[in-house]
Amino acid sequence: MILHDATPRPPITAYGIQIPITGSNAARTLQYLREQPDLAARQNEWLREETLTPLGAEAILRVHDKDYVERLLADDQRCDREIQRTFELVDHQGNYHRYDPDTAELSLKVLRNQSLRLAAGTSRGAELALEVPEKFCFYLGGGMHHGQKDFGEGFCPVNDLVIAVRSLQAAKRINTAWIVDVDAHKGDGTAALTNGDDSIHTLSVHMARGWPMDQPKILADGRANPSWIPSDIDIPVDSGEEAQYVPWLREAMAEMERRFPLPDFLLVVDGADPYERDQLPSAELLKMTGPQLLERDTFLYQWGRSRSIPMLFVMAGNYGYHSWEVFSAFLERQIRGEVEPQR
Repeated sequence: MILHDATPRPPITAYGIQIPITGSNAARTLQYLREQPDLAARQNEWLREETLTPLGAEAILRVHDKDYVERLLADDQRCDREIQRTFELVDHQGNYHRYDPDTAELSLKVLRNQSLRLAAGTSRGAELALEVPEKFCFYLGGGMHHGQKDFGEGFCPVNDLVIAVRSLQAAKRINTAWIVDVDAHKGDGTAALTNGDDSIHTLSVHMARGWPMDQPKILADGRANPSWIPSDIDIPVDSGEEAQYVPWLREAMAEMERRFPLPDFLLVVDGADPYERDQLPSAELLKMTGPQLLERDTFLYQWGRSRSIPMLFVMAGNYGYHSWEVFSAFLERQIRGEVEPQR
């Protein structure tokens, strides 16, 4: 099952933001799948299009600090300041960075609402993964793994991953979950928000260098930087080690099984930014091929299916004209049943 938010989404440039997000990779992925005659004929079987509404305060407060949530949801300059920080629109000297408000057609509060609607899709996808017969959902959105308890960061105003798991736990639909993060960047917010909680275990496979691991260990206000809190298992991959990525991921999942009971739910942060054709400068340290990423996604899918664990995959990092290729390569095979584990 694929979940797609049918709400029209303005381009990031409509907010005056100059970040290399060139159109929607969700739309490109869906277009490709619909262009395959055999898949188009069965679209009602594999596609769920819904009009989502932004996450509300109740869900966000399951994970985030009350004062931060109040600022984020405010309809004044407090919200604008939080969005500017989250999307890195102001540098340390207070100057605009990759941002020209004079060119903006929409306010940053609209961007906040759009971000919270995308975050809501992760919670909806998690519900569907528990409900549909195949116990699998791929959400064409989500993956805000840098969101911290009392601030947003790295384009992530909230952590939709932990919110989705906490919401399922609050509804008593699951007890435990694993969050497996294969985005190019470390899932630092997820690790910090779940640190010390045995009901959620985390694995992150990410660039060995670069953001967010190039941040100082102490924040400007004197607090320890939560980005340095480790996941249960961290697998740093350096440039030139791409061939080891999937073998190390296999070993890490085996170690998770040795260390922890199998979870009730698996959430995969399925970033395309390790792809050699992705265009985000901060992800350039990894240059994985399409076949390598297909092997990655197929392995994780088969791992969960062979253990009968409900799974949600979210898109996470994807930038530029080509990242849709990663998602469509896996999804067309998944829909056709070509990646099912052998019994």
